[in-house]
Amino acid sequence: MSKQTASRRIHLALLTLACVLTGCASYKDETQALRRAWISGDDQYAAQLAAEGAADKDNGVDQIVFRLEEGAALRAAGNYTGSLIAFAEADEEMKQFDAGAEIRLAAEAGATLTNQSFLPYTGTAYDKIMLNTYQALNYLQLGNTDAARVALNRALERQREAVRINAERINAAADAARESSASAKSAYNSRYQQQGAPQNYDVDRANRDPRFQSSIASVYGYLDALKAYAPYVNPFTVYLDGVFHLATAEDLPDLERALQDFQRTASMIGPNPYLAGDEVAVHRLLSGQPMEPTTYIFFETGMAASREETRIDIPVFLFGARGVPYVGAAFPRLRPQGNYVPYLNVAAGAQQYRTATLCNMDSVIAQEFDNELPIIVTKTLISAGAKAAITYGLYEATKDQGSLGTAVLIAGAIYQAALNQADLRSWVTLPKEIQFARFPTPPSRKLTLTPPGRPEMINVTLEPGVINVIYVKSNSTTAPLRVTQFVLKFEPTTHETRLL
Repeated sequence: MSKQTASRRIHLALLTLACVLTGCASYKDETQALRRAWISGDDQYAAQLAAEGAADKDNGVDQIVFRLEEGAALRAAGNYTGSLIAFAEADEEMKQFDAGAEIRLAAEAGATLTNQSFLPYTGTAYDKIMLNTYQALNYLQLGNTDAARVALNRALERQREAVRINAERINAAADAARESSASAKSAYNSRYQQQGAPQNYDVDRANRDPRFQSSIASVYGYLDALKAYAPYVNPFTVYLDGVFHLATAEDLPDLERALQDFQRTASMIGPNPYLAGDEVAVHRLLSGQPMEPTTYIFFETGMAASREETRIDIPVFLFGARGVPYVGAAFPRLRPQGNYVPYLNVAAGAQQYRTATLCNMDSVIAQEFDNELPIIVTKTLISAGAKAAITYGLYEATKDQGSLGTAVLIAGAIYQAALNQADLRSWVTLPKEIQFARFPTPPSRKLTLTPPGRPEMINVTLEPGVINVIYVKSNSTTAPLRVTQFVLKFEPTTHETRLL
């Protein structure tokens, strides 16, 4: 095959690919209707849209994130069984990706010449932890404490695994990117090399470039203000595990586990009168006293930080090329969402309470995003550099062939622009914050919930039980509050004996 024929084929391939990809929408664009339904409080429609997205073969790489959206929306709509099914499907897909390291590495290598949004979404650590936490809550609201225990154990196990798994994933992705860069160089050298043409893209030098580093610091400086917890730890999951073991304790180790959970939560969110009450309750049980009637309120409010695209100029250090041009590359950044109810006021008899922040999901997400940022930067540099190197190399190989050289340069520019997209996928139906309150159950067993700045007052009559849980969901300031409840500990029967 002649050099001219090879160049023409590459030109046509690039042009065809560019024309196809310019019509591709980002995940953020594809989920606009879902987001609108969620913000308005139409959970059923949001779940329907998410299910359609998961079933769409054209969105195959997004199946897991759509299943997560579906599971959260069904749960908010009160369809706990349907939510469990959606979460189970997402969980199974995640496990297959975790087990299929070779498949994942091959996909990483292929994404070098496209972008990271072309990779299957495999789930973040916080996705997996919240998935299991929501499964536990679904089981509790269905009255299946045994299955809830398993789900909570899995959530905490995933917290412990996350540091190791993420380190391995980052190393594997870096290796795959290097292999992809080497493969691209080999293919280029064998077909299109001419004297003076670039040999490869110098990623390390680009990453050290002062102008680039200054831009990175400017764009991502906000992350320091968002981070609050240890990596891959969700205070809500830890606290829920403590409440569960306090309520269902069958022996001393259960109570010790509950106490450790409450102390760990306090170390993350600081001193709190609600947490102090939990520790008192554990010590009462340890001393042989019965559990006092207690009510817990969990309040999910708003939407978690989403991803948006920002452009940063990166240096194109090509071996053999003259000059150092800068090209704009697309990077993801977090965008915290407003439009949320800041807290709930609770009237319980003559007493008044206000929910306090238990878990700021924005902080959980920001912590993990910051941990992953070095590999996001490296992958973007390699991908953008590889595209620039291919375009430059093809131009060098055809620039003396008149209109063909110009056409190849134009096609390469279209190719780079069409694929210059950041990966904006994230679980958007997670809450911005999870808040809580804990107080003695009033003798009347009647509560009134009032969001600030809104006229609505929601009256709740607690079901018979020693430990009652009220779960409140608010997607936005305009969406209606959804209030559900379940009993975590029932009144002891005459056949039951005291724990200790």
